[in-house]
Amino acid sequence: MGKYRPVNRLIRDKKKGEGKAEVPTKKRFKQILWMASRGDLGKRNLAIIWTLFGSGLRINEVAKLRVRDLLRETNELRTTFIIPASYTKTNKSRAAYILAKPHINAIEEWLREMLDQNICVLENDEFRGLNPDWPIFAITKKGKSWRKMAFRDKKYKDANGNVRTTKVCSSMQTLVSEIFKNSGLPSGTHAGRRTLATWLDQKGVELETIQRILGHSDPDMTLAFEYIDPNFERINDAFQQSFKNIT
Repeated sequence: MGKYRPVNRLIRDKKKGEGKAEVPTKKRFKQILWMASRGDLGKRNLAIIWTLFGSGLRINEVAKLRVRDLLRETNELRTTFIIPASYTKTNKSRAAYILAKPHINAIEEWLREMLDQNICVLENDEFRGLNPDWPIFAITKKGKSWRKMAFRDKKYKDANGNVRTTKVCSSMQTLVSEIFKNSGLPSGTHAGRRTLATWLDQKGVELETIQRILGHSDPDMTLAFEYIDPNFERINDAFQQSFKNIT
């Protein structure tokens, strides 16, 4: 277990309306996957959802991913890939992972669909014949033609209070929010990151490892913004075991 877990995180009651994305149950997550898979763009949408939950990416990081980010020139899918600094909210690059088998399968299915639909296909043997500079997820279909989703500028303040500008893909944000809403999950697009962090924590993964997966600069940030939901059953068991046979 991690070495640095403040007590206030464990005992603090969650309040409605605090803006934290809800962590779904496994049953609810399956409902989200099913809802995403429906329709003509179901394979794309399913791959997007898996990348949010399976890799812990922010929605705009997913939108900015290009073919070359997830595919090697030699055509293999990258199970470890680098999110460039220009994609991230913190302007820092980090490693991300595609390791869960259903996550791998979802992306492979979407890649095959891209080839079948002749999306950004080039006459070459690299990157499976796809244009490496095209977005891998931020593409949509209008009529019979495919096009890139639009990005707009959004200003925000960083941790030091400096005003910065980033590119956001409103279309993808709306898409994911609708999938969540139709699945009964009343939360924002940050749910994937919080869910990954919470589920890893429940499996006993060290806090420092979760911190690195999320791309936080230190463990305090992972806890301060309450990415990890407390597991009271495990907390209770820890107390019972610690004071067992003491009267």
